[in-house]
Formats: sequence, C-alpha cells, structure tokens
Amino acid sequence: MHEMWCGADTSGEPVWHVLTPDKTSTLCGVEKEEESPRRDTTDRHCFSCMKSFQAVVASR
Repeated sequence: MHEMWCGADTSGEPVWHVLTPDKTSTLCGVEKEEESPRRDTTDRHCFSCMKSFQAVVASR
C-alpha cells in the first residue's frame, strides 16, 4: 500500500506526493521532510508521482 504525503512543489506550494514503500522519499524523487503545515488547504497532487503510481498499479 502506498501513502500520501503533503510536501511542496518546485514553487513551494503544497502538493500531495505518493511515498515510496520505505516512506523516505516520493515516487518523483523528493526526500520526505516535515509535512506542509498548509496540507489542509490543498487538493493538488504531484503529477510526476501520480503518473508513476499509475504505472505501478497498471503493472500489477
């Protein structure tokens, strides 16, 4: 099972990322740090993470 983590995009805005199974980084390669304090204010998702996640699901 994959988990979501709210971090930042390249502009610093909060986005939801998909964590790798070891939960130390995201599918797009961002290292997991503190969760964004603005996580409740966004419904945006990291496009790269979602694309990678779809590939993982499709390969099962």
